[in-house]
Amino acid sequence: MDKGRLEVLREAQRIRQRKEELERAIGRAVRRSGHDFQYYLATLSELRELAASKGVSIDQVAEGLLMEKNGGDDEGRHQDDADH
Repeated sequence: MDKGRLEVLREAQRIRQRKEELERAIGRAVRRSGHDFQYYLATLSELRELAASKGVSIDQVAEGLLMEKNGGDDEGRHQDDADH
């Protein structure tokens, strides 16, 4: 996944509301970054393809990509979210 899409994904994770589907948060992040619907579709398509090839959800793929990019910096964040 290219750097621009990773930034959109990072923003989507940051603005994602409780119990909101990742796809919806990605849509908002794409619009905020000035990209169009085709960019949104390409981003989701890439996430879905990665998820299918690994046999996991797109949420898990997104987490993995961001942790890989950050070197694991976000590891504790999701545990904190689960506690709320």
